Amino acid sequence: MIAFLAAVYCIGLYLIFIKFRWLPFNLLAQVLVGAVGFIGLLIVLFGMNYTQPFSIGTTVSGVTTQIEARVPGKVIEVDVKDDRFVKKGDVLFKMDPQPYADQLQHSQASYAESEIRTSTAILQDTQTVNSATAQTQALQAEISATQAAIGATQSQLNLAKTRLKEYTELKSKNAGSLFEVEKYETDVKALTDQVLAQNQQMAAQKQQLVAAQAQLVQAQTALQEAIKIQPEILAAAKAEVTGAQWSVDQTTVVAPDDGYVTQVTLRPGTMVSIGPVMVFVNQRSNPLLVATVMQNYVNVVKPGAEAEVAIPALPGKILHAKVLGIEKATGSGALYPEGRLKRAYEPAIPDRMYVVLNLEDDLKDIVIPIGTNGWVSIRGEDWKDLFIIRQVIMRWYTWTNYVFTGY
Repeated sequence: MIAFLAAVYCIGLYLIFIKFRWLPFNLLAQVLVGAVGFIGLLIVLFGMNYTQPFSIGTTVSGVTTQIEARVPGKVIEVDVKDDRFVKKGDVLFKMDPQPYADQLQHSQASYAESEIRTSTAILQDTQTVNSATAQTQALQAEISATQAAIGATQSQLNLAKTRLKEYTELKSKNAGSLFEVEKYETDVKALTDQVLAQNQQMAAQKQQLVAAQAQLVQAQTALQEAIKIQPEILAAAKAEVTGAQWSVDQTTVVAPDDGYVTQVTLRPGTMVSIGPVMVFVNQRSNPLLVATVMQNYVNVVKPGAEAEVAIPALPGKILHAKVLGIEKATGSGALYPEGRLKRAYEPAIPDRMYVVLNLEDDLKDIVIPIGTNGWVSIRGEDWKDLFIIRQVIMRWYTWTNYVFTGY
């Protein structure tokens, strides 16, 4: 382009000074036009190269997702076709679910068995608690009845002792009957023996109550333990069911987003292991462009700047794009933990920076494969009028794509 501008300038000088002789072509004029032309071309060259970024290292890129087999198995159905558009949730391929379905049924049966076993244990422990509670209450009622009987017998004993004392005093005064004295002596002895027997009976009942209460505490502890452990047992069994169900679900692989799968090599009957088996190209919007530019342009390129793109896939056509941003890092500057001290770096060729752009044109019915290369020119904020030179270069390049098609 600079050579073209120089040629146009020389033709103008020829017309002005030689052809039409509008100005004398003396030594002063020669020096002036030479200096003006040289300096002017330098200014144009500087302004265009620095303020209007340009790159021939542009690639049409797309966000890709590795489609992985999450479980190993045999492929029984491949629903996706090469480069056919699919929507999010559409089936890509299926694997034989029978082994995992069997595992799911086994896990469900184990869960049901665990639920029945733990529920039965809780029911049995509850019955044991109820039985121990009833026995404890019965013994407490018997002890209460024995205490009442002892009280009644003690009252009779006290009365008999009073009567014996009275009749003994009367007998000593020859006013009472010997029969009555002997009768009450017999009654006192019998009632005393009865109270002693009742006290022994109540002592035995209290021992039985202590034993019953111990059994009740033991039964309550067992019940609490059974209730506490049931969720843990069922949670473990439920986790097995959930894991088995997840494995069954993973035998059907669906599209993670709108897009297409390219280079499909998966076929029914293939045994796949856990790992990637397809590459899915997301296509929610127009493809992205990734351009590599010299480091001089890092602070010249601004997000939102307009750009023009020319690619060999579309000869004679200029695409329009906008800058999304500049990647903040490249692999050449990454530091990795190595467990050793860094040594002096050897001088390296300056790495190029990555600029991400979004195509703005309607690309309906236009095929632009991911990986297509081309040229891009970005309109800078300064010296915007010089962008026309870049536009001329872009159009020259895209029209040459009709001729220089390569091999």
